[in-house]
Amino acid sequence: MMKAYVLVGAPGSGKSTLAAELAESENAVVISGDAVREELYGDAAIQGQWSEIADRIDELVSESCGLPVILDGTHYLASYRREALALLRSYGYTDVTAVVVNPSLATCLARNFKRKRNVPDYVIKGMHSKLQSSLNTLDTEGFNHVVFT
Repeated sequence: MMKAYVLVGAPGSGKSTLAAELAESENAVVISGDAVREELYGDAAIQGQWSEIADRIDELVSESCGLPVILDGTHYLASYRREALALLRSYGYTDVTAVVVNPSLATCLARNFKRKRNVPDYVIKGMHSKLQSSLNTLDTEGFNHVVFT
């Protein structure tokens, strides 16, 4: 059974920290949207073209096939989670867990302030709000497990 994890949370929620810990405990490969943007555009802050980013994420999942993988991204909308789940399923990942990292908005903003690469506050506020609205559909989105941290 091939295992995968889809991290869900606003910027500054602690997803990447959790991804690193989970990767160590599960011997998993972390595939990060930020790392892909850094690779493609030289800076994780450059949003770039989603089609290029998605293609590279697809390649990385393909290259990691057979190993547990962690998709480290916000996945704050149900449509983004469905896209991630479909990608993982297409490579044979049969045990996919959504890991929701959902601290308060104040915590996300405070953590973001301390980071080297800051996301604008209004972006975090919007993503955090949309995440809260989308969480009620998680149990119907097709994940094998949903974990709230």
